[in-house]
Order: sequence, then structure tokens, then C-alpha cells
Amino acid sequence: MGLKLNIIKTSAIAGCLAFSACATVDMTDMSGSQSETVTKAVDVNVVQRAASRLYSVFINRGFVEKTSRNKMRSAARMLLKGLENTPLSREVNYASTVESLDVIKSDIVFAQSYVDQTRQAAEIYLAMAPGETSLKKELSSLQQALAAANEAKNSFSEALEAKQADTTQVEFVTYVESVTALSEVTDAFGVRVRAMSMGAETPSIG
Repeated sequence: MGLKLNIIKTSAIAGCLAFSACATVDMTDMSGSQSETVTKAVDVNVVQRAASRLYSVFINRGFVEKTSRNKMRSAARMLLKGLENTPLSREVNYASTVESLDVIKSDIVFAQSYVDQTRQAAEIYLAMAPGETSLKKELSSLQQALAAANEAKNSFSEALEAKQADTTQVEFVTYVESVTALSEVTDAFGVRVRAMSMGAETPSIG
């Protein structure tokens, strides 16, 4: 088996060399560049996919209304500290359509799973991303997800009140904690983006 693998590897390398015989190529640089490009694409997709999935699910489940789409996009262009935590206008009220307190609690737990997934993806990417990596697209996606998570929080709060319950329900309290954690990692992305922007604007000395 090992002999067959060696023959296959040798043949593959020979084919590559034959194909590139007429050009001088630094294979080491090419390999590193391709690896970095692939890794970056995968990592970026992880963060943006998670944020996009959260937003899409929250829209489809009615936690966030479709009329809020433009406001979400606007919020995504703002840095975290400029994000307003206020209820957004809605054409259909989640609180008026949800059937029972049990359903609200179930929806809150369901929503929290998406908030946590997005936060976890962001934390891992931020920890592994090289210092020179641009995080603007990821920040924009996270801000949109955070805006949706905040609006969902308002929806759940209104729904609980409509069912003569309050926001001390353990499911809601835990959800709020998850949104806060997402807010913190989004803020960390904003800090990195602002730091890179300031570095780019500062002329080098020497």
C-alpha cells in the first residue's frame, strides 16, 4: 500500500514539474499563498454564515419583522457603540400572534441557540485571525446579527408581558446574557477594525 502511494505521489509531482517546466515558480510561496487564501475564505464564511443564518431564521420565525430589513442594514454600517437598542417598527407583532407562554419560552431557547452559535464562531475567528486581517465584513455581519438579536429580545419581552409573565423568566434572562456576550465579541471586532483603520492612516516613521 505504501509503495503504491509513493508511486502515485511521485507521478503527481512529476506531472506538476512537467507542466511548469517552462516557468520559474517559487512553489513554497505559492503553497503558502494558496493555503492562506483558502483558510481565510473558510474562516470568513464561518462567521458570515452564522450571522446570516441567525438573521434569516429570526425573520422567518417572526422574531424580527421584514420591515426592519433596511434598519438592520443601517445598523450593520454602524460601529457597536452607535447601535441604538430601541424597538423597531413592525408590521406584524410577534406578541399578538404567539399562542402560549410555553411557545414563547421554546422560541426564546431556540433563538438563543443561534445567538450562541454566532458568538462562538466570532470568538474562534477573532482569536485565530492574524493581526493584519481585515475584519470589516465580519463586523458588518455581526452588527446585523446583533441588531436582530436585540429586536428579538424586545419581541420576547412584549410577548411575555402579553401573557401576564415577566422578564424574570429564566429562559429570557439566559437569552439576554447570550445577547450581551454577542455584543461583547462584536465590540471586540469593532476595536480591531478601528485599530487597523487608525494604523493605516498613521504614516510610518523612519
